[in-house]
Amino acid sequence: MRYNGLSVAVTLLLYLITGGESGVVVSGGEVVPDRTGFQVLRLQGLDDQHVERALQLADEYELTDWQELNRPQRYVDVMVHPELKERFSRAVSEAGIETSVMIEDVEDIIKRHATREKRSTDDKYDYEEFNSFDDVEKELQKIAKDYSDIARLDIMGTTHEGRNMYALRVTNDIGPKLKKPIVLIDAGIHAREWVSVSTIMYIINQVVRNPNDDTLTKAFLDSYDFVFMPVLNPDGYAYTWSHDRLWRKNRAPNKHSRCVGVDLNRNWDFKWGGRGTSGNACDIDFRGYSAFSEKETIAVRDWVEKEKSKIVLYINFHAYGQLWMTPYGYSTDKPSNEEEMMRYSEIAVNAIKSVRNTTYNYGPVFTTIYPASSISVDWVRGKENILLAYTVELPDKGEHGFITPRTEINQSVTRRGKVSSNS
Repeated sequence: MRYNGLSVAVTLLLYLITGGESGVVVSGGEVVPDRTGFQVLRLQGLDDQHVERALQLADEYELTDWQELNRPQRYVDVMVHPELKERFSRAVSEAGIETSVMIEDVEDIIKRHATREKRSTDDKYDYEEFNSFDDVEKELQKIAKDYSDIARLDIMGTTHEGRNMYALRVTNDIGPKLKKPIVLIDAGIHAREWVSVSTIMYIINQVVRNPNDDTLTKAFLDSYDFVFMPVLNPDGYAYTWSHDRLWRKNRAPNKHSRCVGVDLNRNWDFKWGGRGTSGNACDIDFRGYSAFSEKETIAVRDWVEKEKSKIVLYINFHAYGQLWMTPYGYSTDKPSNEEEMMRYSEIAVNAIKSVRNTTYNYGPVFTTIYPASSISVDWVRGKENILLAYTVELPDKGEHGFITPRTEINQSVTRRGKVSSNS
């Protein structure tokens, strides 16, 4: 479907995002394993050959639990076990690659930026804090109840551990079916990327409660159906609260392995099993034993295929790196409308820069960050033919990585005034 209001949809989304980039890290319960003494090192290359060598060394030393690449800036961030640091640093130095310490002690920063999970059922949702899955779930239910004239909460499916997967629909004159052009936004597909969930929840609050009584937001609710999928990986997200803050995959068992979980953003049925995925169930980017093997990706697939003729814009939030990316991740192949998508990407990063003074790079996933096959944005564009599809890596650029301090959410949210959870 082609819709002549696409530029307007992008404009509204940018308006919301530029005030909505935020994040806070929370540790609810004991964090396992203990990462005391683990460091995050930045391997800075002078050219593309250095970058490739840095990635090769990271793989040789099995530094895959935390491995983030930014190709435009030619750096790779890796988390290094204290017992490996000396040998790894020597190998990197011999390769002519500069090294700097981004995080001195991973466990220390987790503990310093941690807050406790709320225990009281009477606690209001706090948009200036990070919130557990249970609290996100309660807030979505409250929104659907208190704003039933514009919001409707649907359950798309359930996870291996029995948690619900939600899609919150928001539009004026809401009914049982979606009739307007759809703006689809999701987050939380990788469990440890909490900034993505806090960002989408902030946007939901801005759209539904409209605390500043913004006329533009009101007007867009007349023209579009907004659909928010705030946590695509509920089990993994909950696990980051109770056990391992840096867990990435879902929590489904793998029948052929003792290792748990599938990388849900390597499980989509478009160029499945290609570069940037692993067939080893113990790896962080394990693609599963087949495309759409997981309950979570099946639930989203079924929803999208039912409504795809009306979807005009898709955004998939991640962290970190400050990147605004287009398909494809599986190769350097280009979508037929790449020029259009790149034009909107430039508008997006310029808007964020002007409002937040935050610099984003933009470009295709494959060349901007790293090869990544069978990802959601490739499937949405390549298989479902949704013409505008983006993956956005939110802040920061490595100072805290996945463990963003709570002060960041306070600074970004209060830019437009106090965020309220009152009805």
